[in-house]
Amino acid sequence: MLRRLLWLTVLALIAVSAVVGWRYLPRQYNPFAPLHVADPLTLMTEFKLRRLRNNAGYCSAALLTAPLRTVPSPDAGSAECPLPGAVRVQSAVIPLSSSFLASCPLAVSYALWESHVLQPLAQQHFGQGIRRVTHLGSYACRNVRGGTRQSEHAGANAIDISAIALTDGRILSVEKHWTENGAAGAFLRALHRRSCDVFTMALGPAYDAAHHNHFHFGMGGRFGLCR
Repeated sequence: MLRRLLWLTVLALIAVSAVVGWRYLPRQYNPFAPLHVADPLTLMTEFKLRRLRNNAGYCSAALLTAPLRTVPSPDAGSAECPLPGAVRVQSAVIPLSSSFLASCPLAVSYALWESHVLQPLAQQHFGQGIRRVTHLGSYACRNVRGGTRQSEHAGANAIDISAIALTDGRILSVEKHWTENGAAGAFLRALHRRSCDVFTMALGPAYDAAHHNHFHFGMGGRFGLCR
């Protein structure tokens, strides 16, 4: 219901922009302006993120605005799980536990996530920044566990985040702290909830046992799922 209301609002903004003149709208509210990672998140962000999946040129332009160091990886996939247009994210604003393969939409969403979700929440909950993001990988040529359709990981369309290290050295582990009543648990639950603003799929320990130790952030799903 909420997503439906958001989309109705987006359509209304598009209609208004057509009447008022889209050129006068700020870039972050303009549905026809390219997505820029530095722009604040608005109701138009989800609309623009969906365009990334259907327009390679639009996605490539958005990726150029991201503070990531990437290299093209055209041969990284396999015959069963090809990765057209994939990149390897070698580094980001926040240090990574290792580089990872990503589709262009995933790379752009990751940049939005660390800038507009992860860092602000760390400041809000702890008054400090992030030292490191630990992930369990992105690309894996396999089906959804227990199913017959391919996983988002088969297209490098998802990344699994397992822990966040604060600048003071504290490590916030999804496995250890998700259910904690203190600050670490509150932060992780807020992080999962807010991550739905930039990822179509955001799954955590509350979803099923397979996600007990990580967040699955992905770009698949027609309507999105945040659990």
